[in-house]
Amino acid sequence: MKMSAIDLIEIVNPGLGASVQDLGRPGWKRFGVPKSGAMDPHAATWANRLVGNAPDAPVIEFLLQGGEVRVLADCRLAVAGADAADEWSDWHAAEVRAGDRISFSQARNGVWLYLAVAGGFDAQRALGSASAYPRGGFGRAFAAGDRIGRDRVPARRDAALAGAWTAVEERRDYRRPPALKVWRGPQWEDFDAGARQAFFDASWNVSSRSDRTGYRLDGLRLEAPKREMQSEPVLVGSIQVPPDGRPIVIMPDGPTVGGYPKLALVDEDSLSWLAQCGPGVPFRWELAE
Repeated sequence: MKMSAIDLIEIVNPGLGASVQDLGRPGWKRFGVPKSGAMDPHAATWANRLVGNAPDAPVIEFLLQGGEVRVLADCRLAVAGADAADEWSDWHAAEVRAGDRISFSQARNGVWLYLAVAGGFDAQRALGSASAYPRGGFGRAFAAGDRIGRDRVPARRDAALAGAWTAVEERRDYRRPPALKVWRGPQWEDFDAGARQAFFDASWNVSSRSDRTGYRLDGLRLEAPKREMQSEPVLVGSIQVPPDGRPIVIMPDGPTVGGYPKLALVDEDSLSWLAQCGPGVPFRWELAE
């Protein structure tokens, strides 16, 4: 991680996975570089809003549970996303003091959790983004003992705002996702009507064999079109159906081209919801019109 003049946070334990993310690096797919960025932009943006940052300021993204940080200097932090923090309320910002520790020991609701600091984290940028994408040589995941500082000193805030909360209607209960909206994909018409209807009738779950590159879905096996396809560009949120019939949703670190038929494209807001659906959380699809 980039070293700064004043380190603010030490990673005591990265847990199941921790890295710097922002809203990604769009515009580089033609060179084979995925967008990357926060798995749940809704939660990451709210973490930044709570401390007065721009929506695309770098944050620390944690996966599920096991993470712990130590505060090295007084600052203002916010946590949003998955409910895993010990002795800290999610969707909330507060002043912290040097020596304080924040731990995320048990994921009770959701998958990805975001930690923001007022002023934004100081992280190296590549192609206009601080998002870590180790497979492409951009940054790396955090390791125990890593330290990170602040990008800039924020303006002083009124003491009355020292305990800001996210609006109630924006705090999400990831155990109860709404119907997730999808748009027709490029090969929509290649799937027969029965397969398309089954896709919407079935209840789905995210497989445990999922990561930042793609979410595999457990549920019904769909009948994929028989014709061969040449590889073509794919968007984040594309739902590909390989020959085994088990759909795969392309996530932020996923491939930029693919040769499987794409039944649908997950709506941007619904993709944030999907990212937070852990294994065993059922959900359904709904066609966007």
